[in-house]
Amino acid sequence: MLELPATLTIEKLEEFIEKVNSSGAVQPLNLPIGKKNIAFGAIAMAVQAVNTWANVSTNKKILLTRPSKNEAHYLPSLVEVPYKFAAAMMSKDIFYSNDLAINVRREINNLASEAIDDQSNELFGQNHGRLCWYSFIDHSTKGFDSNFYLTSSLDHAEPRGLEQIRSIVSSMVDRSSSVAGGSVKLDDSSTDELGRIFYELFINTHEHGSRDINRSKWLRPGNRMIYTYGINLSDSAVKNSQLNNKVLKEYINGLKASDKSTRRFIELSIIDSGLGFYGRWLADHPEEYSIKNADIKREYEIIKKCLKFRSSSTKNEIKGNGLPSVMASLTRLNGFMKIRSNRTSIYRDFNLEPYKFNLEDDCVFMDWATQKNCNDFITECPNARGVSITILIPLSDRNDLKEEN
Repeated sequence: MLELPATLTIEKLEEFIEKVNSSGAVQPLNLPIGKKNIAFGAIAMAVQAVNTWANVSTNKKILLTRPSKNEAHYLPSLVEVPYKFAAAMMSKDIFYSNDLAINVRREINNLASEAIDDQSNELFGQNHGRLCWYSFIDHSTKGFDSNFYLTSSLDHAEPRGLEQIRSIVSSMVDRSSSVAGGSVKLDDSSTDELGRIFYELFINTHEHGSRDINRSKWLRPGNRMIYTYGINLSDSAVKNSQLNNKVLKEYINGLKASDKSTRRFIELSIIDSGLGFYGRWLADHPEEYSIKNADIKREYEIIKKCLKFRSSSTKNEIKGNGLPSVMASLTRLNGFMKIRSNRTSIYRDFNLEPYKFNLEDDCVFMDWATQKNCNDFITECPNARGVSITILIPLSDRNDLKEEN
């Protein structure tokens, strides 16, 4: 039996994905009760881990540990957590591990269906504390959320424009950061930057993460999610995150020289259950290499091509689209970006490595495992389903602003 870790870290979830790839296609998935500490990017990674399990598993069976108390709230609580929500939606059967006679999948699906129907009632979507999220599950039955698409028609659905996406992201960020507390609300310029970033990534995942091998077919079931998560770290939590992760330690230390907070952040993520950037490329270019035989550096170059698919030829960063526009905006916001797709796990710290809007930059990333330039070395990771992109944006501390005044 496969079991998602209760403490969510990228390292533990990478181990889980490796087990999924090596365990065979009939292993049931056990979802832990509750959740403990959540590290940076771990919610997105957990959704991707579930998508990987659902892609490999043939029976898609989930086992739940029956809680010793508060059982009446247990099933509703599952749909309040993005990765458990995703697991339930991608499953075929859901049982308690000590009672395989009762299948509770229909009950959970009804709860999830209500949550999806209700998520558009507020512009910030589903909200549980500092977490705001939207789910796009199984296009064959739920269609497309009207906040994001001009129509729910499966044949002609088109994403809405930049201003609408910007409005949604602004609402989600405001909600997540206000619940987390202690930070200054983003100004209009920063909100515009975030809106542009999220719009480009949403268009990208619509293009690459929602279709089957044949582009005319939508993935059914398909699972895409977006979320914002407000982070308010205590001093000890900051120290722990620094000690436990070299990449984040370097990023947080670098922020100390800026006017940004080293405690308060907004985490934004977008995750899909598609073929992954390289898998999508292979489907569109069958004459290319087999994914099993291709060099990992080739895969990295394809990722950059996929992310640049809306890039314009202009040198004007305001008019640019695709990855260059995203990287220019992240530079202005002192942001951080991590991408996990197929066999690659890469990142860029835009505070220490600002993007230069010219041909010399070439949108270079670093290898997550070794912190080396991907042009020099890339770690080959266990194959993960779809794409998860996580962005970290530092806020400004409210107390620091008062001290300056």
